Amino acid sequence: MPTSNSDPGSADEAELSRLLAAHAAAWAAGDGAAFAATFTPDADFVSVIGEFIRGRAELAAVMQEGFDGFMKGTRLSDPETTTIRFPTPDVAVMVTSGVCVLRPGMDGCRPEDPSVQTRVAVRCAGEWLFTTFQNTRIRLGGPSAD
Repeated sequence: MPTSNSDPGSADEAELSRLLAAHAAAWAAGDGAAFAATFTPDADFVSVIGEFIRGRAELAAVMQEGFDGFMKGTRLSDPETTTIRFPTPDVAVMVTSGVCVLRPGMDGCRPEDPSVQTRVAVRCAGEWLFTTFQNTRIRLGGPSAD
């Protein structure tokens, strides 16, 4: 359940939840253009492996290549937690935790797979879009004893 510093169940929070659902639906459909359409044209995207992608057009192409290849038939798990806060009325920070890529036949995440994702969304011409995305694998076991 999303939490935020705005009124619970606000219209903005509902719109952001729909944007996140569209993001996941585009992934499940293997549609790079639809996935990228949830982002601003000048978006910055950092994948779980540290790949930096700039702009909607490049993001659409890179994601489609993945959907046609190693990510074919995959979908995103639902987040374990989602937080939303609004630093300003037209900027939202969304953090989802416990998300993983589910391969065909998988019902849940393996312990080593979940990540935490930070998205910044902006309201442009009345529409919310993600403008920044950072995905980081959750590290198991805490800090090393090096």
